[in-house]
Amino acid sequence: MTQEEIKKLDKKMRAISDPFGKGFPSFQRIVWEMAVKKDITEEAVLREYLIWKRSKK
Repeated sequence: MTQEEIKKLDKKMRAISDPFGKGFPSFQRIVWEMAVKKDITEEAVLREYLIWKRSKK
């Protein structure tokens, strides 16, 4: 994924108020949509996102 795609993904994820509670279906859909778009697994999307997020600190 490109930096811009990851930034857009981050913005969508941060918009979810409770991503691991009631917002989990929305969170899961965002990850799934990116996986389908990039033809990679959902795990790969999360892995790339987490690596990017950690590098920002």
